[in-house]
Amino acid sequence: MKKCPNCGEDLQDQDVFCTYCGEKVESETAPTPVTIEPAAEPASEATPVTAKATPAAVEPTADATSAAAGQTSSAVEPTPVAAEKAPEYARYTVEEKKKKGFSPLIFIGLFLLLAIVVAAVFSFGKNLFSGGLNLSPEQKFLNYQYDYLENKFKALEDLGFLSTEENQEATLVLTGEVEGEEEINKYLEDTALTLETKTDMDKGSLQMSMGLKLMGSDILDAYGEYVDGNIGFSVPTIDENFYKGDYKKIYENLTGEKADETPDLKQFKENKKTLEKLRKKYGALLSTLITKDNLTVEKTKFTLDSVKKDYKGEVYTFKPKAKDIQAFMEKLATMVEKDKDLETLLEQGSYGNGFEAAMGLEEEPDAKEQLAKFAENLRDNAEEMGKTIEEANFTWEIAVEGKELRQIKISSDQGVYSLESGKDGAKTVEQLNAQPADSENYYLTNTYTKKGKTLKGSISGGNGIINIQGLEYSIETDKKSVLMPYGTYSVKDPTGMGGEANLTVKEGKNGSTDHELVISGLQSYYLGFDSLKINVNSSDKTKLSAPKGKAVDISDYSEEELSELAEKFGQGFEHIFESLEDVVK
Repeated sequence: MKKCPNCGEDLQDQDVFCTYCGEKVESETAPTPVTIEPAAEPASEATPVTAKATPAAVEPTADATSAAAGQTSSAVEPTPVAAEKAPEYARYTVEEKKKKGFSPLIFIGLFLLLAIVVAAVFSFGKNLFSGGLNLSPEQKFLNYQYDYLENKFKALEDLGFLSTEENQEATLVLTGEVEGEEEINKYLEDTALTLETKTDMDKGSLQMSMGLKLMGSDILDAYGEYVDGNIGFSVPTIDENFYKGDYKKIYENLTGEKADETPDLKQFKENKKTLEKLRKKYGALLSTLITKDNLTVEKTKFTLDSVKKDYKGEVYTFKPKAKDIQAFMEKLATMVEKDKDLETLLEQGSYGNGFEAAMGLEEEPDAKEQLAKFAENLRDNAEEMGKTIEEANFTWEIAVEGKELRQIKISSDQGVYSLESGKDGAKTVEQLNAQPADSENYYLTNTYTKKGKTLKGSISGGNGIINIQGLEYSIETDKKSVLMPYGTYSVKDPTGMGGEANLTVKEGKNGSTDHELVISGLQSYYLGFDSLKINVNSSDKTKLSAPKGKAVDISDYSEEELSELAEKFGQGFEHIFESLEDVVK
């Protein structure tokens, strides 16, 4: 074992790049077992033995590029044997270290390349590839994948699984009951956990509250907010005051460092525009990697394992050379290093660094340093990355029927990973396949049909020997809560012990939504009760407002005063938890 000189993590002796930070690591030859045998013929010097590295990718929504580790062994100098009748020379046999397979760096590398692809193709869309039928094969290769991924994400947003709205409100009330254990129900009756959130990016505000009622008694009531550079919090069950203050001043008093900027939620819209700009910029760079010299297009038949069906269409095969990858990584390094837009976005997420330092935690370098270090690593490793990817036989393929993307497949000596989308009669079958070179194959399948406004389907997976029917669902495509679409979702214990979970999302009182989860068959698991019912009532409205307690400005509190305040609330929460323990005993 050896350590990375940059981050200090433990590495394998054969690693030439850190698998955690990418730092190049000097090779160290570990002491090797030596076997001494009488030489059949005298030799003037020992013969060096070199151990060769055996070359050893991911769902198409991922990102990638990297280098594999080679193993170096050196000649072992002969050592005279002290025995009286020993031969003048001794022959040494160096036991070659067994490789455990290809370095995980190649997997990380391919993963990173794919993630770049996903981020990039979202930037192309109709703006960059607006030529329709006039697209080049290289542009079509990316555009087919863009269209597929864009449609999938849009479907998730339309159904209600994803949300990109800037201003949102939500109230969630969690309650529960059990069947077969009245002692537990005694505590659950008139008990509820309430969460409320409200964001208004136009005003630069974020508000949230949490309340806990136990057997009709209010145990906890907490409120927090961030409004245009000012923070505020109140926990009336501990202290009735409403503590408020200027973020910058509190930051400086707590850390001893000046805060150059404050989180600006009003920048949310602007950041979205910046992100779109970055996507287009890096998308354009990615498109330079795919050329007529490393992309081939063939009209042929192809088979989808998910539906056991042959299709006729076009197969695009991208197989980059080492020089292609090296040139791309060097261009990427230059772009990243000088990218002010990317630096600004990273800074938006670094406001916690000073507080981490104040708490004794390791502080991350600033955005500019991070980008400079990343660019340096890209340049240092570009040549090795290129060689590694080419030697690993990295190949990226897509198969198209008409204008429909049917398959994305990433392969290397380490394995094959693919996404398939096919038709089986009225059913749509989408399947992820993982075929590692050194382990079992795995798959995850989503099969569904749509009739009117109802989407019915199931998600299953396994390795071909053990196959598990996972989630079954029936979704109403035109109704959704703040969490997910209306409908039913069910899962059964694959071991056959009888456990079953059923979630029903339906209309609740006063325009709210009930998410009722019933877990049944629990008597088989010796839990003391037969079933458990949990309900989350949700609404897209809140009653959030600033606390009525006395406002106390803590902008000028010293570090000691802030610590005392934190200790006061810490003791208060400890007392609340002790009270809970007393109640349930």
